[in-house]
Amino acid sequence: MASEGLLEELPLELKLLVQLAIDDNRPTCILDSTQSQPTCLFQNAAFHQVLAHIPSDALNQWFSTETSSTCSAKATPAGDFADREWIKKELGTSYVVIYCKHEFVAPPRQRTEDNGLDSLVHDWIKFPDQVPTNNWIRYLMAYDWSQTDIGALYGSRMHDWPAALRATLQTYMHYPHPVLIYWGPDLIQIYNEPTTEIFGNKHPGALGNKSIDTWDRVVRDQTAGLIKTGWEQGQSVHVKETLFLLDREGFLEESYFEGFFLPIVGPDGHWAGCANLVNEVTSQVFRNNREDVSRNLLQRTVHAPDLSNIWLEFLGILDEEADDIAYTLLFMINKETTTPSGEKYFLYGSSGLKSNGPFEKSSAKLKGALEMAERDENVVCLQDESLPAELKIGMPELGTVASAFVFTIFDIKGSALGSVVVGVNPRRRADDYMKKFIYSLNEILLRAVTILDSPSDQRKILRTDDSFGYRINLAKLSRELNIATLKNEKSQETFTRMAEDAPIGMFLYKGDGTPLYLNDRFLELLGEKRDEYFEKAKTGYAWRDCIHPDDEEFSKEAWRSVAESHSVLNFQFRVKAGTKSSPTRARWLEVVCFPQRDANGVLVTFQGYLTDVTSKKLTEALTTERMNAAIETKRQAQNFIDMISHEMRNPLSSIIQLTESILSTSLDATPAASHENVIDAANTINICAFHMLQIINEVLDFSKLDSNLLVLAPERTRPREVVEKALKMFETELKSADIVTKVEQMSSDCAVADVMCDPSRLLQVIINLITNALKFTRSAETRRITLSYGNFFAPPSALDCGVEFVKPRKKDHDDPETATAMLAALDSDDGGDDVYLLFSVEDTGCGLTPEESQLLFQRFSQAPKTYKQYGGSGLGLFISRELVELQKGKIGLHSEAGVGSRFAFYIKAKRAVRASRSGSVASVGSTVSVKNLPHAMGGAFDEVKVLEKVDTVPQPKTLVHDMHVLIVEDNEINCKVMSKQLRKLGCEVNVAGNGLEALNFLSTTTHLSSTSDATPLNLILLDIEMPVMDGLTCIRRIRALEQSGEISGHIPVIAITANARNEQIATAIEAGMDSVVTKPFKIKDLVPQMEAVVDTWSGAG
Repeated sequence: MASEGLLEELPLELKLLVQLAIDDNRPTCILDSTQSQPTCLFQNAAFHQVLAHIPSDALNQWFSTETSSTCSAKATPAGDFADREWIKKELGTSYVVIYCKHEFVAPPRQRTEDNGLDSLVHDWIKFPDQVPTNNWIRYLMAYDWSQTDIGALYGSRMHDWPAALRATLQTYMHYPHPVLIYWGPDLIQIYNEPTTEIFGNKHPGALGNKSIDTWDRVVRDQTAGLIKTGWEQGQSVHVKETLFLLDREGFLEESYFEGFFLPIVGPDGHWAGCANLVNEVTSQVFRNNREDVSRNLLQRTVHAPDLSNIWLEFLGILDEEADDIAYTLLFMINKETTTPSGEKYFLYGSSGLKSNGPFEKSSAKLKGALEMAERDENVVCLQDESLPAELKIGMPELGTVASAFVFTIFDIKGSALGSVVVGVNPRRRADDYMKKFIYSLNEILLRAVTILDSPSDQRKILRTDDSFGYRINLAKLSRELNIATLKNEKSQETFTRMAEDAPIGMFLYKGDGTPLYLNDRFLELLGEKRDEYFEKAKTGYAWRDCIHPDDEEFSKEAWRSVAESHSVLNFQFRVKAGTKSSPTRARWLEVVCFPQRDANGVLVTFQGYLTDVTSKKLTEALTTERMNAAIETKRQAQNFIDMISHEMRNPLSSIIQLTESILSTSLDATPAASHENVIDAANTINICAFHMLQIINEVLDFSKLDSNLLVLAPERTRPREVVEKALKMFETELKSADIVTKVEQMSSDCAVADVMCDPSRLLQVIINLITNALKFTRSAETRRITLSYGNFFAPPSALDCGVEFVKPRKKDHDDPETATAMLAALDSDDGGDDVYLLFSVEDTGCGLTPEESQLLFQRFSQAPKTYKQYGGSGLGLFISRELVELQKGKIGLHSEAGVGSRFAFYIKAKRAVRASRSGSVASVGSTVSVKNLPHAMGGAFDEVKVLEKVDTVPQPKTLVHDMHVLIVEDNEINCKVMSKQLRKLGCEVNVAGNGLEALNFLSTTTHLSSTSDATPLNLILLDIEMPVMDGLTCIRRIRALEQSGEISGHIPVIAITANARNEQIATAIEAGMDSVVTKPFKIKDLVPQMEAVVDTWSGAG
């Protein structure tokens, strides 16, 4: 009503126009295209009547398609929908009007019931999202039609194609058999999925394109003629067994088809295209031809009066009727002992060839193939490399023969009469069907020859035809039985010989276990003699006495399974008899057994094979052992990497914090206080750096050893100094966390100050325990860490330590021999009585529950709340446990949640009996020995002394005043630091970034230049790993120039490198270095070597 009121308000002219649209018989609607889903603003009665049965989803899909496609102010085709053609045009920029091309005349509709079929949508072109489709339909919808002839004609979108074409595709694309649509006068091809097998490699190039561009002229003309016939007659054309030559995977094959050419009528009543329903009948045509040839050949050869007529009929029929065969060669065997050519075969006749070619005079080149067929008494197929070149004959209009069959003709006595070579039609495949056809030809010739060899009174009976041309009779069966008997005897002889010579055991038993046949290898594998074995078999299963005792029960169950099973069985067991190489080692055998039963299921016999698999079992065992060893090696390597990574991070953390402390030192502070703080931080950094150096050198050492062979290096050590060193490393962190530390000495009966132990291993454990305590105490209300130590002559008990010790792990160094090797140093003359060093670290942290305590000391294990709250990898305590147990000690803890934890451990050491070295200081600044570290530094870093606190910064003593040094180093920081230190000592220093720059600098020195401004040079410090030119190449060039005389004298060169392995050092010396110093090093340790090398060559000069 509102719309009617609105209509009344319009001017008369607009009112008439609106009423005209409403009453128009052409279905019309107006769409608002500004929205993602177009809205229908207006539709007249005719539009509603036409599309009332269309589902709303389909209607909305159509609206979206038309508004999203190209539209203009001019009327343009909108395609087909609801079996009608539509026109659309744009109104302004926001609206689209769509109206039907023709007026709508409502057809009469009579419906007795509503079955819902008229509401179903099957148009997969218009509504691909609503109609179920298969892979081929999806392939067509996604195909790029723009590059095809059909796309050029109608556009790349299928829903824009003519309604008649779309309807045809809707009808035939789901057809389960090949259908080929030819559209328009150009015969554009569109086909369904089964048709792709006919097109072969021409697909997809043929899809949507003209027939003239796809097929050769013969096929094209054939197709066009059939289509034209149907076009002119206006009805379907039925074709039968039509020959086409199709290229299938590179093979041009004769193919036969039958089917219908159905004309397609367009909307204007004229011819629009053609649907070709195809059915390939190639196999049927071939089969019919072969049956005809076999039938005719049989009928004519069985009546032949002699052999020559049989051969004549055979060659004639194959030449005239056999489509499969290109040519036939019949070779007969020379019966004479001597012939002019001396050849076994001669060509009797041929068919299909204009001339007999090279076979007219000699058959020598086919001797191998002919003898193979005679020897095997079978049909032999020759193709590819096995086909002699002489048989690759070119046939007019067919091509070159690529395959052939050879078979031998035998008489009733089994004697060879001759051989037949059949060349296969180049357009046919030498498949199994072809081979069966050749077999039938052989059988027909054999029957014909047999009839001639039979008595004359039996020939008439033998020649009486049945439906296939012959009847089986007693004489024929007698002959075939004779042949079969001879073949069976020969086959049995061959089998027996093969079984006796077989490398595996073969057996045949009755169901009750009585042996029927055993070859020699079977008895040899069981270690039995034939007579004795058969004698034992009379009382039961003879093999039971041969079974290894460990496999007796298993063997009984296995053989019981043989008696009960109906399938092939396979199992392995051991026997007492050994091998020739190892008579005492049990032999492993594998059995494959085949039970044979009668119709009632009763076991009649069982047979099978026996194989010696001893080598296989030994190989499997060795492989498993090596695999486990490899897995263990990988595990150990991973453990080692984890340990190194963990241990490097602790001192590195302290270095970073101390460096920050130095950089943040105020310049306004008093010089003395500033110097004191810097010196103190430098001392601690020195200790941490030394600890990291130890770990790096251990990596070099462990590269030569398994990761579980950690070597202890005991030296004179004071336990208190080790404890204080550990605390010194954490001094900054403890101060920042406001944690109070205390060091106590336990009371004991062992008043020993110096002991022989490995201080680096001991320090590692204490560092880990302090790290652990620091982590738990940092956030506690009371923050205190107490370190206690003491010496005992006997191993401390858990009660002495106040903890519960962890049970030692079982590992490789628990072996007495390995443990002796590890602790050999402790038993040397350097030590006295055994001493046990006890240490404990007690904190007031959060503590642990008994359940959480059980998780500690395991690799990567922590209490759950510990990990979440404090982080960490859980590796520290595991490393500590390993190191303690390595030193014949134990570690444990006592913890109480909310109170704190106490970790304690002890290790075994020796009492020190030798006098201490001069220079050791009983303070934090005491000497730390690194004798145990593997290096080749010429004594550098034997000891690293911590700087004592002094009021002023000490200056290094100048030892080389006027030395001219060239530093060759690619690392700018290293080069800058080393240059600065040497210049402080009075050296004149020049630098080069690589070996090439060093050689260029040499040209300006007194060694190569005689000018007055030439630079003196006493020594080169040469890095090895550098870009452009490395150090080894550079030193070789220098020594070569010295040999040639271009450089005067000998230039001393010291290698400065991080390559610390012995092999790498040896390589550097061989290249020409005078000495090698490995990084890291101290200048005060480098200077003596510089002086020594320069003095050596100065004296030589």
